[in-house]
Amino acid sequence: MARRFDQPATGSPVVTLLATLAFVVSQFHLGYLLHQLRPNVLVLQLTFDADRYWAILQAWGDDGLRAYRAHFPYDFAHLFIYALFGRVLATRAGLFAPDEAWAARCCAWLLPVAALFDLAENLLQLHLLAGPAGAPDVAVPLSAGCSAVKWGLAALFALLIGARVARKCARIGRASQ
Repeated sequence: MARRFDQPATGSPVVTLLATLAFVVSQFHLGYLLHQLRPNVLVLQLTFDADRYWAILQAWGDDGLRAYRAHFPYDFAHLFIYALFGRVLATRAGLFAPDEAWAARCCAWLLPVAALFDLAENLLQLHLLAGPAGAPDVAVPLSAGCSAVKWGLAALFALLIGARVARKCARIGRASQ
């Protein structure tokens, strides 16, 4: 009998490993592109105040601003990578029992929904960067709100998956005794 798409699959280590590897490489690449920014990009993403936002961009200088602008094509690709990673990890890594299909489906949607908020954040950031520097704009708090939701969903995903991995490791440890 074929598995329905909305049901968790049994463990699929190759697919899970490939999705994890793609996510890790992409995340490290973005970190590499932006590591020199001070304050770091997370501070900018979570800045709701327009004056503070523009002050951060000014502190980065021309080189920092150039690096920030250049990261967007990779960040747009990263949206798809981490959304897929979340789906694969929640549905194919064997972290949820068959009777926990609803929990697996909910967890599987956390990173794709986070990616939608990340997409909105990126588009708002590009809008801000295209306009006059220092202009007050409602896009600053909207972007920060999208970022806060994105990071909140990512943190929730990490906590849920971390708890599942810990539970699975404990179960394996008890079984080997």
